[in-house]
Amino acid sequence: MFKNIPQVLDAEQLIERALSKTRKIQMTDRNADYRAKKTIIARTESFSTVVTTLLEKYVKDFPSIETLPSFYQELIDIKIDTNKLKKSLGGIDWARKTCQMIYSKQARSLRKTKNVDFLKQKQREIYGRISSVVRQVNKELVLLAKAENIMRRFPDIHDIPTVVIAGYPNVGKSSLLRCLSKAKPKIAQYPFTTKEIHVGHIERKERYEIKRFQLIDTPGLLDRPLEKKNDIEKQAIAALTHLADVIVFILDPSETCGYNLMDQKNLLSQIKKMFKSSVFIIVENKVDFKKTRSKNLKICCETSEGIDAVIDEIFSNYNSNN
Repeated sequence: MFKNIPQVLDAEQLIERALSKTRKIQMTDRNADYRAKKTIIARTESFSTVVTTLLEKYVKDFPSIETLPSFYQELIDIKIDTNKLKKSLGGIDWARKTCQMIYSKQARSLRKTKNVDFLKQKQREIYGRISSVVRQVNKELVLLAKAENIMRRFPDIHDIPTVVIAGYPNVGKSSLLRCLSKAKPKIAQYPFTTKEIHVGHIERKERYEIKRFQLIDTPGLLDRPLEKKNDIEKQAIAALTHLADVIVFILDPSETCGYNLMDQKNLLSQIKKMFKSSVFIIVENKVDFKKTRSKNLKICCETSEGIDAVIDEIFSNYNSNN
C-alpha cells in the first residue's frame, strides 16, 4: 500500500535534478542563432516541466489519508501529525501551480523574440522565480520526505481475523510472535525492544478449510492513563482499537521484565475495560523461572512449552471472528 510513495527531494535537490536534465538538451539547426534560441526555449520548458511534474507526483501519488483504513489514519497522526501532513501537501500543490503559471506567462514572449540575449535574460528570470517558489516550500518538502520514509515502513495489514499480542515491555511479546509464526522480529533483553508494530501469520488446515490469523506484536504498554502514554504506546492502543479480534495478553509472574505482577494485572484490567468486544487469551510467560497456580495458559517462549495450547485457543475463536 505504501511502497509506491515517491521518493521526495528537498528544494535544492529538486532544483538540481531539473537543472541537470536541462543541461543535456541541445537542439539542432544549421543557423547558429536559431539553434541557440531553440536550445534556450527547450531547456527553459524542460526545467519548468521537471519541477512541476515532480511536485505534482508528490501530491498525487501520496495516499489519500481519508480513504485509508482507520488504523493507518491513526498511525499517521501518531507518527507524523495528520494536519501537518495535509498542510505540507497543500503547500507543495500551491508551489506546483505557481511554477506552472510563471512559465506559462513567459512562454509566448520566449517564442516571439529573435534576440538571443533577451532569451537568456528571460531564461535566468524564469529559473530564478521557479527556484524561489520551490525554496519557499522546502520545509513542506522535508516533512513530506520524513512522512514518506515513515510510511514506507508501515506494516502490511490485511482484512482477516487478527490477534494482537499485548502486555508490559519485555514480557515476551516478540518472542511469542516468533514462536507462533514465521515472523522474525528483532529481540533484545531490555524494555521497549519493540518500537514498531510487527506482523506475522499463522494458519492450519481443518478438514477442507484453511484457517488463517494475522498476528500483531505491539510495543509495550504501561499501567497509566491513555493521555499519559507516549507515541510508542499509542501505536499499541491503535492496533488494539482498530484491528484486534483476539487479544493475547502476556503476564510475566517472574517479574524479570522489570515490572511487578500487580501492575501487569492492573494493565490487563484497564485493557479489558477498553476493549470489551475483543476475546482475551491470558498467557503467563517464563514458566521456567516461575509457575503460578492460576488457570491462565502457561508458556515458555525459550523452550516452546505451552505454545501449542495457545495456538489451539486462538483457533478455537476463529469461527466467531471470521
